[in-house]
Amino acid sequence: MEKKEIIDFFAGLAPGWDDRNSKNSEIIGIILDNAGIDAGTDVLDVACGTGILIPDYLDRGAASVTAVDITPEMAEIAAKKFTQENVKVICGDAAETDFGKKFDSIVVYNAFPHFPDQEYMIYRLACALKQGGILTVAHGMSRDAVNSHHAGVSHVSRSLVTGEELAVMFGRYLTVTAVIDDERMYQVAGKLEKDISDILPPEKQMLSDNDSDNDKGERNMHEHEHEHMHEHTHEHSHEHHHHDHDHVHGDITAFESTEQAVMILGYMLEHNRSHAEELHEICHRLEATGEEEAAEYLDKAVDSFREGNDLMDKALRILKKEEE
Repeated sequence: MEKKEIIDFFAGLAPGWDDRNSKNSEIIGIILDNAGIDAGTDVLDVACGTGILIPDYLDRGAASVTAVDITPEMAEIAAKKFTQENVKVICGDAAETDFGKKFDSIVVYNAFPHFPDQEYMIYRLACALKQGGILTVAHGMSRDAVNSHHAGVSHVSRSLVTGEELAVMFGRYLTVTAVIDDERMYQVAGKLEKDISDILPPEKQMLSDNDSDNDKGERNMHEHEHEHMHEHTHEHSHEHHHHDHDHVHGDITAFESTEQAVMILGYMLEHNRSHAEELHEICHRLEATGEEEAAEYLDKAVDSFREGNDLMDKALRILKKEEE
C-alpha cells in the first residue's frame, strides 16, 4: 500500500463520509469502556475521519480530544464540525506526528487495515501513552465483515488479522486487557504498564538482532517435535529471522476423527501465523536496505498468507463446533 493512494482514496469519500457511517451505540459503549474513556481522560483518536467518535468521547467527559487523520479532506471536515477548545484536529500521519503530549487513551476505530506498517504504528502509539494508558484497535463489525467490506480495495487495505494475532503484536509493548473477535465486533486493547522508552522500533529491533547474530555467529533456535496419529511426525527447527526447517511427515491425511483433524489444523495454523510474521519482518528488512520492489511483493505475499490463515481458521471453527 502506498500512502498517496490511501490519501487519494479517502479524499474522494470524505464529502459523504458522515452519511455512509452509522454506529451501534451498544458496541461503541463496549469499545469505549475497554478503551478506558472516562471523565478527565486525554484522548487521541487515530485516523479519525470526519470525527465519527468525537461526540462519544465528549459525552463521556473527556478532558481533551486530539484527532488525527492523514487525509486533508477528512481532517478539514472534522475541524469544521468540532470547534470546542478541548478538541484539536490535526492532518498528518499518526506514525510520524509529534503530538507534544501523551494520552490516557488512544483509539483506532474502523481504520486499522489501512495502515501499511501495522506493527510500527502500534509501537509509535504505545510510545504516546501515559503510564497506565490504554491503546485500542476496534471495529464496529466482525472481522469477517471488515474483510468482506474491503475485498475490492486491496490497494488501500489489508486483511484484518485475528484478535489473537493482533494481541501478540500488542503484547510486545503492552499488557493485553481485552480481545474480542466475534460475530458482532472486533477489539484488542492493551495497557502501558512498563517503561518502553528503551525498546527499539520494530525494524531496528530486527536489524540489531541480525547484527548480533552475525557478530557472534550464533543462532537462537528451538526445536519442536510433534507427533500425530498414524506415524505423522513434524520436526521443526525454528530460527528468528532465518528459518530452517526439517520436516518429516508420515501420512498427514490419515486421521480417523474430527478431533484429530482439529489437532492437526490447529498445529498447522499456529505455525503458519508464525511464518506470516516472519515474512513481515523480512519485508521490513528489505525496505530498510533499499530493496523496495522486493519488499512490495513480499508485503502482498504476507496479505495472501494471512488470508489463507483466515480460511483455515474458519474451517477450524466449523470443525470445533462439530466436535461439540
